[in-house]
Amino acid sequence: RRVQRLQMEKEQGLPHPGTYRSNKEDGPEPPSQKDMEVKGAREFSFPKRPSFVLRSSKLDEREERIFQNAGKILLKVPEKERFHPDPSFLLTSFKRREIWGNLNPLVIEIGSGQGEELAFASSRFKNLDFLALEVFPQGIAHSIRHLKALGVENARILQADAFSFFSTALPDQSVFEVWTFFPDPWPKTKHHKRRLISPDFVPLVARALCPGGHWRIATDDSDYALQIHEVMDSSPRFENIGSVYTTLALVHVGKGNRDLQAGAPKGKFLQAERFEDRILTSFEKKGIEAGREIYDFDYKKI
Repeated sequence: RRVQRLQMEKEQGLPHPGTYRSNKEDGPEPPSQKDMEVKGAREFSFPKRPSFVLRSSKLDEREERIFQNAGKILLKVPEKERFHPDPSFLLTSFKRREIWGNLNPLVIEIGSGQGEELAFASSRFKNLDFLALEVFPQGIAHSIRHLKALGVENARILQADAFSFFSTALPDQSVFEVWTFFPDPWPKTKHHKRRLISPDFVPLVARALCPGGHWRIATDDSDYALQIHEVMDSSPRFENIGSVYTTLALVHVGKGNRDLQAGAPKGKFLQAERFEDRILTSFEKKGIEAGREIYDFDYKKI
């Protein structure tokens, strides 16, 4: 069983806990000092349409206390505006040593929700550093509570917009993996343009990832799955390394006209097996109970 487990992790590109492979065939090399340093701030631009709407940010007393006692888990960086890091901030190797105390490979989770996956992965892979980007304060409070309960030392949370953060805060080839599990699907047709995984965002992730690094994605929205395939499969910077096929309707639909998918032409798309280290969160469980199919993606930077 141990041999099978190691082989599966080798195929997925994740290091086994307690180790980090330097063999290029087994995954991306850790970023070099030269790769980690980029002089000067990057060009700053707000996303045209934010991929989130903060409907309520009021915390109850318990959540307020969690924020106040978060300590080093809750990362603070200079901001240009709320949720938008100042372009002068760059997560260089020097900054990473200040924050994590090391230069272990960095995994960024975009949208950590209640922190279930973040807590599980960071407690299991102690030889990796984790950074969660989340804007919703209630979710951040839950995440902090999970991390503290497990005594996790290698995870940090930043309340920031992912588009802005990837635009300016990351040196080239400085990220080991990016995880985006169940991003907001923006189901109404008029809101599809707000979806995070878009032609504008993909180059930012590609620039930040190490060569051979993975972008792991999951959604329970079939229309978003089609968009992900359209955007990612056509990107010259990524290779779809899925191993199973799924069928999707070749027409985009919204919240009020999903029935159009039934009679629409279908296409086969290559997708990934479920990422073994993605746990079943409460959010995913609700989707499964509602009868929604889960779509997994694994894209490797070329």
